[in-house]
Amino acid sequence: MAKDLTGAPVASTKRIFIVEDHPVFREGLTQILNREAGLAVCGAAGNATQARKAIAKLQPDLVLVDIGLPGKSGLELIKEIRAQDKTVKLLVVSMHDEALYADRVLRAGGDGYIMKQEDPEEIVHAIRDVLKGHIYVSEEVFAVIAKPQIGRASCRERV
Repeated sequence: MAKDLTGAPVASTKRIFIVEDHPVFREGLTQILNREAGLAVCGAAGNATQARKAIAKLQPDLVLVDIGLPGKSGLELIKEIRAQDKTVKLLVVSMHDEALYADRVLRAGGDGYIMKQEDPEEIVHAIRDVLKGHIYVSEEVFAVIAKPQIGRASCRERV
């Protein structure tokens, strides 16, 4: 492990890949994440086909996926990525209603779901939670998902 000037261990930078078909949102998210300590965007794609090729080559720690992609949905992409790589973290960042999609994302192999209209700080928080091995969904969605599974760890409450 790398050490800083004081000799203390330095956490490695986590590599993030963004799959988003809206260039302005993709670029804005890239800028936000690249300003965060310990996070770096290693690549981006506007559709699932481009994303699959680049993800296989770049091997990011986490992939941010939009649900609405041209040609193939983000859900399909998540299933394909998960079939190839059990360790990569998959977080959906979408404008689509979390109440309708979060459970589907988790069943497809995703590690969380956050709405695009959240504050950038909350999106970064979700990314960091997922990178730590937590599942991330809103408290409202977690309450619905967890009802039949009382006793399992909560989502925003640090799984």
